[in-house]
Amino acid sequence: MVGHRIGGVNVFGGGLALYDSKGVLIGGVGVSGDTSCADHNISWRTRHSLNLDFVPNGVSLAHDDNINYIGKVPVPSVANDFSHPICRIGGIDGVSAISGNLPAVQKVAH
Repeated sequence: MVGHRIGGVNVFGGGLALYDSKGVLIGGVGVSGDTSCADHNISWRTRHSLNLDFVPNGVSLAHDDNINYIGKVPVPSVANDFSHPICRIGGIDGVSAISGNLPAVQKVAH
């Protein structure tokens, strides 16, 4: 890339929006230091502990912002559901079950 401008978007797992009880976006939380999958799970639990997980709508099948893992959703399609590769360490998937059992996001007050 010498002499060229770097462009585009680089997305890292581990970043989540923070929403108040009315579903208003008030900030974000990001964790980086492990796999994208593990960072996401830590951010999710942090946001839940802060009581800022009133997600009004999201890209997952549950309409929250949890990760859809390729091969773990009924109709895998990166173009349509933003599926993420499973983070395998040593060939073992030790993370997708954790992501699937995270605390549910809270309902937005009307």
